Amino acid sequence: MNITDTIKNKIDRLQECVIEINRDIEEDFDPEGWSGGNFDDCYDMGLSHGMKRGRMMAYQEILDLLESEKR
Repeated sequence: MNITDTIKNKIDRLQECVIEINRDIEEDFDPEGWSGGNFDDCYDMGLSHGMKRGRMMAYQEILDLLESEKR
């Protein structure tokens, strides 16, 4: 497996997580209920979601650079 395939796999896995979290948020989102009533847990879940999205976007930029070098 080459580096671009590895990056594509990472993007796909992160995309699945982000889509699942987005779906959960859109369906009657109640931060208190979502976190079991603990604000810190809710904050951590949001932070984790943002980090996944950020990594996914960074991987996509790297993939775009690698693929543009092939041309």
